[in-house]
Amino acid sequence: MARDSTFVVISPNGKRLLTLFFAIFLIILYLPTVLLILFSFNDSTVATFPLVGFTTKWYGLAIHSEEIRLSLLASLRVGLISAFIATLLALMAAYPLARRNVRGRPLISAMLLVPLVVPTVVLGVALLILFQKGAIPIGLGLESVMIGHVIIALPFALLILLPRIASIDKRLEEAAYDLGATGLQTFRIILLPLITPSIISAFLISFVFSIDEVVIASFLAGDQATYPVYLYSGLKFPEKTQTLIPVATVMIVLSFLFAIGAEMIRRYGDRRLQGR
Repeated sequence: MARDSTFVVISPNGKRLLTLFFAIFLIILYLPTVLLILFSFNDSTVATFPLVGFTTKWYGLAIHSEEIRLSLLASLRVGLISAFIATLLALMAAYPLARRNVRGRPLISAMLLVPLVVPTVVLGVALLILFQKGAIPIGLGLESVMIGHVIIALPFALLILLPRIASIDKRLEEAAYDLGATGLQTFRIILLPLITPSIISAFLISFVFSIDEVVIASFLAGDQATYPVYLYSGLKFPEKTQTLIPVATVMIVLSFLFAIGAEMIRRYGDRRLQGR
């Protein structure tokens, strides 16, 4: 039986052009990050070339800064809690959408993915008005930032979990039901082990989005600033810039590692599911 395959034919010059374009794209994308890392070790109060010398004193000053520590702890708290809630809500939404005949499924899916297309500035202003002028005023603070970050992280977690749950053979559940398992037992014993890598991946991606987000946090944080907000406000003062760069460098590197780890876990889940 013949298999239908689709091939894209590219000339040698076309391959070279695409390779060059991809290389330029990577340079433009990562050059600011590389420069930021270099400046974090620059023995000068001004982040500019030429580099004066190598030093790690800015990292020591950043560690001993109480303002930086408080803002970092706030970011970690907001990131962990919002990532947990977003992943849990995404799992609760993805399971019925993928395994049950839900009425209005396209509309529900579209509504859950709306934050992907809404500009963060518009979303931040809307949440600010809602929290201050709504029927139940919530006020500003880290709790409001958590709600905003859950809203923007939920679609990404849903896009990771929904296809993974949908790809699992429904006959596994049917066999479990035939053997007398309840719905909760079927989910815990059959589905949960298969989707655990995707759950971890969704959590990591949600955490990365939360800990790096600045626009919504700047509207909702109030007097309790997260580190991205503190960093953005501190850039207005040149004397603070050099102590802010080391922490920004660490956050960028950790976010990069988290993103790679999330993708590796997701691929591991794919291979594990295909093997089963």
